[in-house]
Amino acid sequence: MSKYAMSARTLLVLAAIAACSDSPSTAPTPNRSLTIAPQAGTIYEQDVVTLVATVRDANGAPVPGATIQWSTNDPTRAEVGNGGVVTLLKPGNVTITARSGQLTASIVANVQPLTVLAVQVLPDSLRLGRGDITVVGVRAEGIGGRTILGRLVKITSDDPSIATIDAAGRVRAIAAGTTNVRATADGVSGTARITVLAADASLPLHQLNGARLPAFITGDSVTVFGVREYHEVFAEGGDLVLSTLGRPRYHVDVRYAEYNVRTVNGTKVYELRHTSREQDFGGVQYDARGDLLMTSEYISPLSHTAIPDAAGINVRFRVPGTDEYLNLMYRRGPE
Repeated sequence: MSKYAMSARTLLVLAAIAACSDSPSTAPTPNRSLTIAPQAGTIYEQDVVTLVATVRDANGAPVPGATIQWSTNDPTRAEVGNGGVVTLLKPGNVTITARSGQLTASIVANVQPLTVLAVQVLPDSLRLGRGDITVVGVRAEGIGGRTILGRLVKITSDDPSIATIDAAGRVRAIAAGTTNVRATADGVSGTARITVLAADASLPLHQLNGARLPAFITGDSVTVFGVREYHEVFAEGGDLVLSTLGRPRYHVDVRYAEYNVRTVNGTKVYELRHTSREQDFGGVQYDARGDLLMTSEYISPLSHTAIPDAAGINVRFRVPGTDEYLNLMYRRGPE
């Protein structure tokens, strides 16, 4: 056989091998398409929309299980998550792209700015005793009832001699009377009516660590002169009296119970031996933020930090003699 014949046969074999080596996993998928369904209606900043991308075969039928990755050309304008969930951050045009293998499709979102149409102060009315302190919320509303975030809000009191309000939305009742607190965003205002009663605010101690009072604080077993004892401590009540005429004060009622412990037929028996009651009490001052600093006059020096919220006054109460804290709540008003 000639060298030429051998070379020709070799070329035929190599051509056959090359023809068989086109793997479906690496070759482009013929006649497939990727489309993104257009978003219906006008979209605004802060909207969250879900885009739908579909891979179709040569007959136009959806390809099940097709993997799609999403991206944006400007992450400062839009955040794109899994499944085509898009959070629109600010107005302007932004391009969202879907990719499946070698297929890509894009859509341009024309994001419109939100205009403040209304401002709400929540709640829209409050009845407070002298010295009480609480917080209100402010909601700026745009088209379609959308909540608008990130706008500069100015908060004022129409009559600071009756009630004041700070930039954090803390309302403090000063003297008997009625006034409005006012919130303004982009020139649009909303108000809440504040009625201050002539009596000092008195908030009863309502909860300890989320549990209704009386509530168990701690318990331990001790041995005294060879006798086994079990001691329990309960919070039973208390109140927080806020005033603009006198010094605000607080107290916490604590009950102690002591038990003798005996073992009868292998079972522990607890016999109540003694109960006693004590109080932690002291004065209250307002700090620069409008929170409260509660300083004990019974256990000194010992201070607790109190923060107002819509329901009352929450206290981070330091346990005497330890580095532990309890969460107390003095509730404002009925259940």
